[in-house]
Amino acid sequence: MKLFSVVALIVVAFLIMVPGSFAKIIVIFDENAASEASAGKFVEGFTSHDAASKVAIVTSTSFMGKSSVFVDKSQSYNNIMPNWKFPINETPYMTFAWKKDGGKIIMIQMAYDNNWAYRYHCGDNTAGNGPTWPSTELAKAVPADWKMYTRDLTKDFAKGWNLTGLAFTPWDGNGGYYDFILLHSDPTPPTTAVFAKDKVIKTWALIKNQY
Repeated sequence: MKLFSVVALIVVAFLIMVPGSFAKIIVIFDENAASEASAGKFVEGFTSHDAASKVAIVTSTSFMGKSSVFVDKSQSYNNIMPNWKFPINETPYMTFAWKKDGGKIIMIQMAYDNNWAYRYHCGDNTAGNGPTWPSTELAKAVPADWKMYTRDLTKDFAKGWNLTGLAFTPWDGNGGYYDFILLHSDPTPPTTAVFAKDKVIKTWALIKNQY
């Protein structure tokens, strides 16, 4: 067997083993791909909208990839997203990026087993400026440019629950943008979320074409 064939087989075996051996990743939203948690129907999952809030996938700005989620006005949410029941003990780390066009607060809410209680926000959550629900503050100011956070949900909130839904709560201003929302088992988030299902096949083809 030629040397390059041996090397190629090792590389392919490594590509197959690495994702499952080192980290578990659940893509909540990155590119609204069929392989993500909502199977390409992320917007449709938000069935409740306060103050005529709307959810849209936009390509005018993004933190990672080509698109992000834009939510205007108060908030849009669903505590029971279709086919969502992700055990947080298996993927305790949550990564997400956001920014906002004006306003004094931006928030994301996580539904635990169909209930609301776990929240993160940037900005002012005091009376008159925010919804004033109990929430973990990530920064005093609302980010005008993309800001990414990785948080340990088991340390910030609790162990032993399932993520069943989300609420995007920009609350005031001209709306908020959300992107690169992942659950993962490794504390270091991946540099890209969406992986092609035929990645190994394509890599194998590229290796063979080089010889």
